[in-house]
Amino acid sequence: MYNINFDVIAQAAPQLIQGIKTTIFISVISSVCAFIIGLVIVFMRTMGGSLLKAIGAIYVEIIRNTPMLIQLYFVYKALPDLGLFLHPIACGIIALSLYTGAYISEVLRSGVNSVTSQQYEAARGLGLNKWQTFRLIIFPQAIRIVIPPLGSQFINLVKNSSLVSFIAVTDLFYFIYKGAVDDFRFFEFFIAGAFVYMTLTGIIAVIFNRIEKMFKLHGREARV
Repeated sequence: MYNINFDVIAQAAPQLIQGIKTTIFISVISSVCAFIIGLVIVFMRTMGGSLLKAIGAIYVEIIRNTPMLIQLYFVYKALPDLGLFLHPIACGIIALSLYTGAYISEVLRSGVNSVTSQQYEAARGLGLNKWQTFRLIIFPQAIRIVIPPLGSQFINLVKNSSLVSFIAVTDLFYFIYKGAVDDFRFFEFFIAGAFVYMTLTGIIAVIFNRIEKMFKLHGREARV
C-alpha cells in the first residue's frame, strides 16, 4: 500500500522555491508583453486600415489555431536555424507573450466593439485622430468592461507557463516533475505543484476582482 509522505516536499523546498521564482518572473514579464501585443493588435483591427486589419486578423487566427507547445518549440528550435539564438527563458517569454497576446486582443476587441458609434463620431467632431480617439475615448471605456475576462487570460498564462519546462527552463513544473521522478513520489509532488499554481492564480483572481470592484460599471458585476 502506498504511504503518503510529504517530508520529501520539505526536503525539495529550496529547489521548488527557485522554480516558483522563475515561474513568477516569466509570468510577470510575459503578462506585460502580452498586454502590449494585445493592445497593438486590437488597435490595428479596430482603428487601422484594411492592410493592418488583415495582418491583425491573420496573426490572431494563426496563434489561436495552433497549439502553444508547437509555437514554443518553433521559437526554441526553429529560430536558431535562422541564426537567432536565445536563452530558453527568453524563448518561453516570447512564446507565452505571442500566444496570450492574441487572446487578450480578442478580449479587448470585445470591449472596444461594445462602445457605441456615437463616441467615435464625437471624437471626430472634436478633431481627434485615430490614436487619440482610441487612447482617450475608446480604450478607457472598453477596459472597464473586460476586466474579468482579462484576468482570466492572465490566469491562463500562469498555467501555460508550465510548458516552458519542455525547453529546459527550470521553472516550478520542472522541479515538480524532477522531484516526482527522482523520488518516485508523484502524488506528493503533483499535489504540492497543484497547490502552488492554485495559490498563484488565486492571487491574480483576487487582484482582478478588486480592480473590477473599483471600476465596476453600474449594472455590471462579474467574477474572474
